[in-house]
Amino acid sequence: GDKLTIHGPADATSRGGVISFAFADLHPHDISQVLDEQGVCVRAGHHCAKPLMKILGVGATARASVYVYNDTSDIDALADALDATGDFFAF
Repeated sequence: GDKLTIHGPADATSRGGVISFAFADLHPHDISQVLDEQGVCVRAGHHCAKPLMKILGVGATARASVYVYNDTSDIDALADALDATGDFFAF
């Protein structure tokens, strides 16, 4: 929806298995805590990339990583957990 911002190349094939994102105006650590309560693990912070964060105009992002051991149910779980995050913060 309009509350999720994915940072990185617009072309998903250029993105790789790491997705850095922002959700509404929530701090990434708040996002990660609610996702954790839903059983979904992400990283939150500046990811040792402060110059990039400055270019993006953000202090931090949340970051999800996928690899060969993930399947569509893991992506569905992330999407459902983001919905729950929106519900938790009354979006």
